[in-house]
Amino acid sequence: MTTLSETTTGDHTLTLRRWITVGLPATDLFALWLDPDTLPRIMSHFASVTPINKSDAHWQIQGPLGKHYRWETRIIEAQPGEIIAWRSLDGADIPNEGELRMRPAPGDWGTELALTLHFTPPGGALGKKVTTLFDLLPKEVASKALHRFKSLAETGEIPTLQGQPAGRHSERQDKEV
Repeated sequence: MTTLSETTTGDHTLTLRRWITVGLPATDLFALWLDPDTLPRIMSHFASVTPINKSDAHWQIQGPLGKHYRWETRIIEAQPGEIIAWRSLDGADIPNEGELRMRPAPGDWGTELALTLHFTPPGGALGKKVTTLFDLLPKEVASKALHRFKSLAETGEIPTLQGQPAGRHSERQDKEV
């Protein structure tokens, strides 16, 4: 289960916070998050992420009216089993930063993960309105990323509906029975 929090500051920075418990040790989750294949998989609902090296990644999202937003991020802090923090580099279309904090869950139930994302939408107040209107930075970004990460960590895969039958019931089936 995730819990959530959202705030907007005077400079129109949008902060998203989500928490989830994953049934694995923090050191395993730390290593999985930093695996070059992980971010492109868990963020595919939101962005195209291309790792550049061990600390940098290129991000691209499609916004309203077919506009693309791009930025690069760099890991600025990584303490095994405790925290991974990153920040967008100069020239980002959407300046942002984030962190994933890890701590033992009560009762030896694994690890509590706290994901915090800070976005500064383009264009100040107008950009915030556009962001909200077109759902450019959906509130579910952090929740979906954490749920997808939990699934990947605990089962080795991310569930998908792709290729699944629609499950519709037709009148023809009733007549054949």
